[in-house]
Amino acid sequence: MGITEYDFNLPRPKEDIKSLFERIGYSYKIGKFNAMYNRAKELTGAGENVSVRSFMMVVNEMHNIE
Repeated sequence: MGITEYDFNLPRPKEDIKSLFERIGYSYKIGKFNAMYNRAKELTGAGENVSVRSFMMVVNEMHNIE
């Protein structure tokens, strides 16, 4: 079965997003992670949770910003 498009678009809590991205090698200092998560919330507009897809967009946007 595997991962579906639904899985990428499912809103998830902050700790789940942090854990998922750390497991694939994206580890950020807490301040940067929070800024990135907040940006993903702006993109999603779905309350406190964000999707893997929206956080990936923010990684592409902000990964190299100190």
